[in-house]
Amino acid sequence: MDIREFPVLTDEDQRLVDRLSTGLGEDAARVLAYLLGRLEADAFDRTATLTAIHIGTGLSRTATRECLRRLERTAVIDRTTVETATPGRPPTAWHAVAPREETIRRVDNWHATRLLQQGLRFDEPGDEGPVPTDGQADGDRETRGDERRSNPTSKADPAGDRITVGLNWRPNGFHLPLFAAETDGSAAETPIDFRTYAGSSAAARAVAESDVDVGVAGAATVLYERARGLAIVPVAVLLQRSTVVLYTTREAFGEPFEGIEQLRGRRLGTPHATETALLGRLLLEQADVGDAVEVVELDGEERDALRAGTVDVVTGMVPDARRLARDGHSVDVVSLADQYPAYGQTLITTREAVQRDRDRSRLERFLAATTAGWATATRAPAAADAAVSAIAARSNESPERVVRTFRLASERFGSSDAVRKRGWGWHTPDDWHALRAALAQGGVLAVE
Repeated sequence: MDIREFPVLTDEDQRLVDRLSTGLGEDAARVLAYLLGRLEADAFDRTATLTAIHIGTGLSRTATRECLRRLERTAVIDRTTVETATPGRPPTAWHAVAPREETIRRVDNWHATRLLQQGLRFDEPGDEGPVPTDGQADGDRETRGDERRSNPTSKADPAGDRITVGLNWRPNGFHLPLFAAETDGSAAETPIDFRTYAGSSAAARAVAESDVDVGVAGAATVLYERARGLAIVPVAVLLQRSTVVLYTTREAFGEPFEGIEQLRGRRLGTPHATETALLGRLLLEQADVGDAVEVVELDGEERDALRAGTVDVVTGMVPDARRLARDGHSVDVVSLADQYPAYGQTLITTREAVQRDRDRSRLERFLAATTAGWATATRAPAAADAAVSAIAARSNESPERVVRTFRLASERFGSSDAVRKRGWGWHTPDDWHALRAALAQGGVLAVE
């Protein structure tokens, strides 16, 4: 009989696993962290067999095999064989090909490429059908050579050296990963400039008109503006679930507000054609109360309309309701995320930009930096201090509120099964088409 010993991941390795998972997903991150640990530890051989990796990571053999295939495509590990005392064919083994920091950089860059490929898949003719399987569904296929065209660079930066990002509102905690990308040095090769717009629609138009390279917009607004003719595509989802809510106070509503059905015969206040308005209407239609609710278009602050008694409930974002509660009101909230799985804030660009060689390269560097920015903001908060200060300096929010808003967004709305499997920002044509169909069915959106 033979006795074999294998090193295993411990709690001390979790920080590295978490960092790698931002660009890989959790299982693949465990496999890569294990191989990096063997590369860095003098006590162990750098190569590991399937059995060693399976035991060392705690994953099933099937999951381990799939992760190894993905990591080989990423070019962060390599395959070899090891000599044993047992007769027969030498077993296959794998090892990390670069030190930790270089490996993390390669993972972020590969993830950025996959996100851009998902953007192209979103907009491909005939992509209404089933999502391709295996590597195609993962965004791992190569972009076809004929998809790239040589066109002038955008008006946002004719020299092509910077990335200009159009924010959908003044800087706030939702934007922390973008500012972390700009302040922590990850975007040194492609500096980031920010411009502020009054809402998602304005940011989407700025992207379509090439006034900015990338925009931040709510998912429903992305589909709404596409239906109106804007040639924009999503390339990453900042938040996997929408932060849109319906909220009110006990003074305005007269009773606890617990469900959409209570809105029959009530007045819902919402700004015209905004992300909150689109998804608020979707909630009404999903609950089949659209015809029984008076929708009041608001020009000013939603909270003011509640205080004035001109409406019974308003649409908004989670932080809006929390601010009202901090003012001393008894606030009730119904969250879209608890009713319907719609994407939240999304990074968008144009299909043409993804296809242009120079712009595509800049977009890849930007998305790689933002992947690192998300990891910094979520897993190394102290390293994001510069980004927090930059947001606070450009807004009316305190650093504490910036951090509080981002923590709420990332912990409650930032993750999903897709993120756990594929990494930050992941999105699929199926999810986009499902949201588009729901908006169209409810009369909120004209079918493209």
